[in-house]
Amino acid sequence: MRKLLYMLIASTLLSLNCAAMDQTKAEVIPVRKVNCAVDVSTCTDFDAIVFVHGIYGDRDTFINPDTKFNWPEQMPLKFGERSVDIFLLNYQTELIAWTKHANPEFTDLTDAVYAAMKPLRVRQYRSIGFIAHSLGGNVVSTYIHYNKTARNHPASSQHAYVVTLATPVLGAQIADIGEHLKSAFGMQDTVLASLQKNNLFLQMLLKFRKLEGNKREMYGCRAINLHAAYEEKHIGPLLVVDRDSAGQSVADLTSSPIVGFNLNHFSIAKPTNQQHEVYRWVNQRIEDEFVRLSTWSKAVSNQPYDRKLCTDISFKPEV
Repeated sequence: MRKLLYMLIASTLLSLNCAAMDQTKAEVIPVRKVNCAVDVSTCTDFDAIVFVHGIYGDRDTFINPDTKFNWPEQMPLKFGERSVDIFLLNYQTELIAWTKHANPEFTDLTDAVYAAMKPLRVRQYRSIGFIAHSLGGNVVSTYIHYNKTARNHPASSQHAYVVTLATPVLGAQIADIGEHLKSAFGMQDTVLASLQKNNLFLQMLLKFRKLEGNKREMYGCRAINLHAAYEEKHIGPLLVVDRDSAGQSVADLTSSPIVGFNLNHFSIAKPTNQQHEVYRWVNQRIEDEFVRLSTWSKAVSNQPYDRKLCTDISFKPEV
């Protein structure tokens, strides 16, 4: 009976949050006309905000089905005096042939996201920030770690902050459902497996984040701030991502109090309007971040260009 219940819940979750693609693919899509147009040499006078959906999500992740409120499209045009460009990082994994083939590896997804983000890095926005739902938060953390390893700390510090909504930092109960799905369909899915509770990958990623933060501070680098929120409402019998995973696990990394919302795992990413508590909380976090970014810029204004992100390490812009 319990297995049947899991299967029914899983079918509901996937029907709410799935899309079909032929292969692992990632792309960064402008949500509206960008302020930093292609004829502008660099985007240092602008900031980028990237929305990142969760497992098997898409652009509908951030659209309220009842009010049709499109969160990314309704973000402010400016925070303070700074114009912002809004993007959606869209990544997909194969679902059509779920019962016949293995899903692409999580490493393939990581490679695809790193490549998709390159245009924003090359344009040299003053900052790149993220608003990430569910697994999207882990995708962003992996990307930032990947970028630091592939390049260096200044390259990592281009990314100024991450706001997570119900991110399974140390896994989620939904992975239990996934185990039943995989057994029933005889499938392999490393993306879903990355959500298993307290798995080694997530434990090590959290450890790397803490160590990298310490090293950024040692090298005089601009911090990558974290702000975290968690769901409080169940879907059927499940709290998909609990407070311990989405909040307490990063309590010593966050730059603001961890917040819980009386919303379920999906509705936490779907504000009803601009007065909604999640929309207002996220905007306040970004406003605070832009004050910090302005303060940082003033403090390093006399530094040569290659020392503006890490005062003790020089770097060359990516091409």
